[in-house]
Amino acid sequence: MSTQTLPPPGEFRTTQEIRDANFAARLNRRRRLMFWWSLPVVVIAFLAAVKLISAVIINTAGISAYGNENHNTAAERFGYLDVVNVVEPWKPYFNEGTATYASGDFFGATGPLEDALAQVPTSPEGEPPGEAECAVRTNYSLALEGLGDEAMAAQNPATALDYYSQAQEMLADCAQNPDAPQETQDADERQQESQDEAQEQHEQQQQEQQNGQGDPEDDDTGDPDEQQNGQEDDDQNGQPEDEDEDERDGGGQEEDRDPREEELEERNREAQQEREQQEQQEGGGDGSGQNW
Repeated sequence: MSTQTLPPPGEFRTTQEIRDANFAARLNRRRRLMFWWSLPVVVIAFLAAVKLISAVIINTAGISAYGNENHNTAAERFGYLDVVNVVEPWKPYFNEGTATYASGDFFGATGPLEDALAQVPTSPEGEPPGEAECAVRTNYSLALEGLGDEAMAAQNPATALDYYSQAQEMLADCAQNPDAPQETQDADERQQESQDEAQEQHEQQQQEQQNGQGDPEDDDTGDPDEQQNGQEDDDQNGQPEDEDEDERDGGGQEEDRDPREEELEERNREAQQEREQQEQQEGGGDGSGQNW
């Protein structure tokens, strides 16, 4: 039981005034508590609203850039939505990969489309893929087809054959659906034709390599008799030419020699002759065979 304190002198209040004051104090305290309790919810709701509004704005800007064929800009703007979009998380990756594919970067498009395929809603096992999954698979197969076309342009049918096979495997379940879009069916037929062409060129290259390895005309060893005759001709013709070159080089060096070097060599020869004469007079040298 709580006791009520007396008011100070000159501020006397009635019992009703005291009750009203206490009720107002409790009401204010409750309002403050409700404000602090609801503040996080208000902040979260505000951030969610900002996030949704920004996602709509960025998505609109990306679609506008894609419509104006600014595919690199569109891919960059769609990339901003990878974290922002929480309602349908596969769509930003799908749009980013599609815009990247449209810019001609087929390899760069496979990454976002792979992420989109991992997050797109899938049908239960045993049922055909849904519209959203087939849209992702179709664009993914187109990116793989583009990589195959690049490999064919680089005269590498083996790599192209691998990419075409992956593209058809990616599109198989969707292309077999009778209700599949015309774009999906056209892509499946085109990829099958490209795969057959790559297979034909790959087999042709393998056949040419086998023929090239077994053809004696392409052997670098050649005829042994011809090699021996050629070597003898080189030995007979090459040696005099080398000697003539040495003589010409030697003659040129003698013409270019410094007179001081000739004088120094002459002195050395005279000193050598004097030492030999002295050794003969003394009865021979030390037998070492070394010259100073």
